[in-house]
Amino acid sequence: MGRQFGEIMNSIGEFEPIFDFYPVMARNLLVGSLPRSMRGSLSKGATSILINWMLRRMSKHRSPEFSARTIAALTTAGKSSKIAKELFTMDAFQNSVGLLGLIQFLPEIAFFTPGRTAQMVPACSSVAVWGDQSKDGKLYHARNFDFPGVDVWDTRPIVAFCTPDQGLRYGYIACRGADVPGITAFNEAGITIAFHTRFHKKVGFSGVGVIDLGHEIISKATNIREAVEIARRRKINSTWGMIITSQNETGSKAAVIETNYGDVDVTYSTPGSDHIVNTNHYFSPRLQQGEILASPVFYHHSLSRYQRAQEILASQRKKGTTVSDLQNLLNDTIDPSSGGNRTMGSTLRQITSVKSVVMSPEAGKLSISVGVAPTGGGPYVEVPIAWGKPGYKIIDLKKQKSTTKNSNRKAKSAPNAEKTAVHHYKQAMLIDENPKLGGIDEIIAELDKAAKFEAKDPSILFLKAMLYIEKGKLKEASELMERVDELENSSFRKLQNQLWLARTNSVLGKNNISKHYYEQVKKGKNSPLSSVWIQKAYSDKGKYSPRKLKLVSPNFLLVDVNEI
Repeated sequence: MGRQFGEIMNSIGEFEPIFDFYPVMARNLLVGSLPRSMRGSLSKGATSILINWMLRRMSKHRSPEFSARTIAALTTAGKSSKIAKELFTMDAFQNSVGLLGLIQFLPEIAFFTPGRTAQMVPACSSVAVWGDQSKDGKLYHARNFDFPGVDVWDTRPIVAFCTPDQGLRYGYIACRGADVPGITAFNEAGITIAFHTRFHKKVGFSGVGVIDLGHEIISKATNIREAVEIARRRKINSTWGMIITSQNETGSKAAVIETNYGDVDVTYSTPGSDHIVNTNHYFSPRLQQGEILASPVFYHHSLSRYQRAQEILASQRKKGTTVSDLQNLLNDTIDPSSGGNRTMGSTLRQITSVKSVVMSPEAGKLSISVGVAPTGGGPYVEVPIAWGKPGYKIIDLKKQKSTTKNSNRKAKSAPNAEKTAVHHYKQAMLIDENPKLGGIDEIIAELDKAAKFEAKDPSILFLKAMLYIEKGKLKEASELMERVDELENSSFRKLQNQLWLARTNSVLGKNNISKHYYEQVKKGKNSPLSSVWIQKAYSDKGKYSPRKLKLVSPNFLLVDVNEI
């Protein structure tokens, strides 16, 4: 199958971008968490050494069968077999975060410390419905693959159907050039799986990687029990929360299998329930011990998406959830902590949503977005689940009737995507990631364009304020954050903004204003989430270092701040 995949890629072409992307992805994620002034060749070189060491360690322990498939695909497509190790990129990235947490570079979720934090990728959201929650009673698994592959993974999607010599027939959703069975997949036994990022201190390098683990499960497991057995037999390198659904189960029809290096635990859907939601925080109390908080906002980000998905499903309980309802869910822009729409933030729609799909082996079909990131807005096309002879078919999207029946009018505007706030927000993020595209002024210009469509979105104004701080325009930054303070209805986000208002005014020498906002933060509701801002306010002891303020930069993935 590896050789066949390579031959097909050669035939259809336009698959090369994936091979430019993977070798630098993990490095760019880690370096991008640093202040802009520190993202130079030295930090890139040091990070590359660490990542490549991990990749080599993990690739040595790969099974010969899976390794042979990858090498065959690469060589047939005219690529070096050395690229095969890049399939462990996400394992290496998550393990890097785990190692940073182990040496106290990152705080634990249960132990907020106001020290250094790195801003990480927000990962994915999945929702599965069946029974009474499903309009037709069938099982559907909707999934946003949130992954830092904008302009690579979201363009030229593929569905691969595989018929192995032994085992089950299965399929997976990816992009041209990426033979990655198991990340988002389905099989003929009625199983679907989707992997979600977790962060944990316990990581390793001599076990199985995520792609191979998913590959083994989707090609062998006929039910949830068998999938769990496969996971328990394996030593798994990294930290994952895999959601698995099974249409033929008489008990729990879904489960989340969570891992770290050396441990696996399972959370099953409640017997008699009719839905399950998975984002990016551990469900297992055992695995929560040692869980890493990748940034102050990360946990809020994960919990908010989980809560919002549950809210949407509850609102559809009486009428039943349809495929188009699930498409809408994947593109939802409500932050449940404020009740308002956001261009980006703690919402189900993410700027890095590069693959959105609704899978249903029971209904015999897939509904796949063919739009650009964020892909939840569609348009969607329907693909039947059917295995055939080796070969390929390119769907003519002009002739294909879109299955999108999205009630969100912004999603319908996909052909005029440049006329939406999220388009300009995405452009700002891409410039922020790639200095060859421009600098701070160009990023601000894109945010200004976004603000023309969403003038009252505090997230856009907050990020713009952070850019003004980078430029040394502290007065302008303070004025923007005062506007954010008026607009922000999320108590968590309001405290975040007030903390930075206090810090900025401290550096400006406006001590009374700074003291006022520090007091506002300290008076905030001391919830498990908001306590991070309160502890930071106390830790500052009424003032903030001008040197540290110069090192901040915006984080577009989480609407947060990179700080040292």
